[in-house]
Amino acid sequence: MAGWVWRTAIAAAATVVAGLAFAQPYPAKAVHILVPYPPGGGVDVLTRTLAEVVSKTWTQSIVVENRPGAGGVIASQAIVSSAPDGYNLIMVASGHATNPFLYPKLPYDTFKDFSPISLLASSPNVLLVRADSPYKSVSDVIAAAKAKPGSLSFAHAGNGTSTHLAGELLNSLAKIDLNAIPYKGGAPAINDLLGGQIPMSFNNGPESVGQLQAGTVRALAVTTGSRAPFLPDVPSMSEAVPGYDTRGVVGPARTRQHARRSRRKDLA
Repeated sequence: MAGWVWRTAIAAAATVVAGLAFAQPYPAKAVHILVPYPPGGGVDVLTRTLAEVVSKTWTQSIVVENRPGAGGVIASQAIVSSAPDGYNLIMVASGHATNPFLYPKLPYDTFKDFSPISLLASSPNVLLVRADSPYKSVSDVIAAAKAKPGSLSFAHAGNGTSTHLAGELLNSLAKIDLNAIPYKGGAPAINDLLGGQIPMSFNNGPESVGQLQAGTVRALAVTTGSRAPFLPDVPSMSEAVPGYDTRGVVGPARTRQHARRSRRKDLA
C-alpha cells in the first residue's frame, strides 16, 4: 500500500502542476493544504505523501494542517473564506459531496464555492475487527446481528463519509441493524477498535494496512465488488452479500479563473 500511495502522489503532483496555469513562477510562496480529518487517517497519509513529493518539485514548502470536525465542514468553510489564488487548498473525500444531503444548512454551497483540481486516489474501505475477535467472516457478523438485532455497532470516520455509507449499505442489503458510531476520522475509530470500545470498524485502505501488517486487526472484507489487489486474501463484501459494491483536491471557487487571468497578464 505504501508503494501505491507513493505512485499516486507522484502522478497527482504532475497533474496539479500542469492543471494550474498560474503566472510563472508558481508557487512563489508556501502552499497550505487543509485536511478535514485528524492525523493518521487515509486522507492525512495521502496529503502528507503528496506534500513531500510536490514540495521537492516546486522547491516551496507545503504546509499540511489538520482541521477536523463536523464531517469536514469546518475545514471546507475555512477554504471558502480564503483567496482563490492557488495557495489555499483542501483534500476532500466522499463526505464533502454527501454533506449537503446530511446537514440542513451549510455555511457554503458545495456545488458553487469550490473549484475541482484533481482526482488523486481511490481505495476500497475495509471492514476490520480486532485480531482476537470472535468474528471470522462477514457471515459471522450477519448471523450475530440477526440473532440480537441492534446489539452490534461499527465505527466510521464521520456521518456521510464513505465508511459510514459502507456500513449502512451492509445494513440494507443484509437486512440487519448495526449501530453506526461516528468518529472525527478513521484513526480515532481504529484506536477505539484496538481498545475494545467498539467491535468492528469500517476504514479506508491506507489507514488499515499498517494495523493489518502488525497483526492487531483482522480484515473481514473489502467493500468493492471484487477483491482488492493490495489485499488479495481478503474476501470482497459481495462474496457474502450479493450485490454489495461501493466504488480529490479542490480550491476556493474561481481558482482556475484566477490562474487563467494571471497567465494572460504574464504573456501580455
